[in-house]
Amino acid sequence: MERVLIVGNGYAGSRAAEALAGLGRFEVVRVSDEEHPAYCRHLLPELAAGERNPEDLYLPEGESGGPAGKVRSADAVVRFLPDARTAVLASGEEIRYDKALIATGARVFVPGKLRDLFGQLGNVRSMRRIGDAVSLRRALGKKGARIVIVGAGRIGVLLSEALKRAGARITVVDIAPEILPTMLQNEVAAKLRPHLEAEGDLSVLAGRTVARVATDRENAEALHLSDGTVLPCDFVVLATGVVPNTEFLEGEWGDRADGIPVDARLETRHPGVYAAGDVIRFGTLTGRTEPGQLIVNARQQAEVAARNIAGESVSCPPLFVGNVAKIGSVLGAVAGDVEGSGHEDFRVGESFLRVTMDGPGITGFQFVGRPEDLRGLVPVVLKRVDAAWLRQGLRVSTGLGLVPPFLAEARGWV
Repeated sequence: MERVLIVGNGYAGSRAAEALAGLGRFEVVRVSDEEHPAYCRHLLPELAAGERNPEDLYLPEGESGGPAGKVRSADAVVRFLPDARTAVLASGEEIRYDKALIATGARVFVPGKLRDLFGQLGNVRSMRRIGDAVSLRRALGKKGARIVIVGAGRIGVLLSEALKRAGARITVVDIAPEILPTMLQNEVAAKLRPHLEAEGDLSVLAGRTVARVATDRENAEALHLSDGTVLPCDFVVLATGVVPNTEFLEGEWGDRADGIPVDARLETRHPGVYAAGDVIRFGTLTGRTEPGQLIVNARQQAEVAARNIAGESVSCPPLFVGNVAKIGSVLGAVAGDVEGSGHEDFRVGESFLRVTMDGPGITGFQFVGRPEDLRGLVPVVLKRVDAAWLRQGLRVSTGLGLVPPFLAEARGWV
């Protein structure tokens, strides 16, 4: 029986394990550096805010028809040697394998000025693990706890929104001029920011960096910013972006700066070794190569990798790129490629829409507004709808976004 080693137990790792175990032909060995079962990382802000418990985040059993095998928890792979078909664990144990899947996800990127403090101060954490969220939850036991979030990307924004509901005093700091800098263009993000700062005790200090941190040697006491602002703090969360977890890989893998390069079959340059999830770069519908994932993308990649490990020869199709951040009753959303040379702004119901075009066709959009106005917009990108059609479709207000006009025209698109 072939042994398949799966390194990582997130969305991709757990899905691949279920698919392979369901075949009954493989000995599936999973290794995870976390002590918890596979869980939903996007719910960590709600756990930190006290709205959920750790077990609420655990992923349900899959539909593979069989158990996915026991996970070796809290024992990280510290060396992965593809030529020797061997992985070495932190405990010193060596695991031999026939085929493998790397699904180790990503970790927080720590800026240089904070690198020496991260992991040394008890109240400075990221928001990538259950333990991080639980630590922050304890800090919220102090009424009016002062929380500084360094980073106004999606994780920082979602966390600040959840903590606002918990009654904390939150300051969000980012070097970029607006929130969600890798998700929305500045002028689009500026339409969402007032909703984030509304209600509660929350302020965004954009265009600034952390110059130094005052400590009592055990905890951070205050952050001194580049403009002279001093932020006393009870807890600091680093939400400064992520980098793929590839430091344990030995041998030649290609440029791993934004993720492991893989082919259409999700195979690395090492035969029999595959990779999926946040640890890879993947092809998109617009022909670009991107890091980062939607959950559905990670699961689809895992299924493709599992099928190829099992002896098939299937390719992963180009994947859709998008993201959503919910602030109160308002959504900020992005889908497709929004870095094209041309764009046009629209009003959809009571919401704002900016579409990006490549010639006459729409390649992506950015959206700020009501969830109901978002309906029908994703197919506009998938079908590369002509912008002229969109202008015509938005002339009629239906209260249902683009759903009725989209369905009316769908038959004409191939």
